[in-house]
Amino acid sequence: ANWNDVVSGICKDLELRVKVRGKTLELDLAPDLPSVAVDKISIYEVVSNLVDNAVKYSPENPKIIIRSALGKDGAIETVVQDFGIGVPENAIPHLFTKFYRSHRSGNRVGGSGLGLYLVKAIISAHGGHVWVSSKEGEGSSFGFSLQPYSAVKDELSSNNPGIEREAHGWIKNHSIYRK
Repeated sequence: ANWNDVVSGICKDLELRVKVRGKTLELDLAPDLPSVAVDKISIYEVVSNLVDNAVKYSPENPKIIIRSALGKDGAIETVVQDFGIGVPENAIPHLFTKFYRSHRSGNRVGGSGLGLYLVKAIISAHGGHVWVSSKEGEGSSFGFSLQPYSAVKDELSSNNPGIEREAHGWIKNHSIYRK
């Protein structure tokens, strides 16, 4: 799929939800990004979760920026940036852990502590990586990378027994299914 079309479509779906909460989405997508091989339903969950977090943790500033560009290693890098409360430095190593909630924001903002864990699991299943940079009082940037289709097309051939697909879109060979 064309990555810019995928991200733009997701953001169009999220636009009303974001607007109702007094926020705006600003897209900064590099032109001519390579195609990606993604499970659109799972990737929708990734972007939706990151945008929802940006909304929840930005009570004052209305702007949320989504950037996509080609990284130095050839991967497509996408970042969701907010200008909210930020993340305490000592919490950053734990953010992608199942059920983790920062004690500083846990009682102010609702959530289960599963969102970022799922983001990492889905991106890992796509062969990508996640990261965060944040400064308290200034906001956060949550990013992820995806390999271009050309780098994974041989692995995705129908003869690959390690990849199973389900009708609902979940990647069946996801790490949480492995024993």
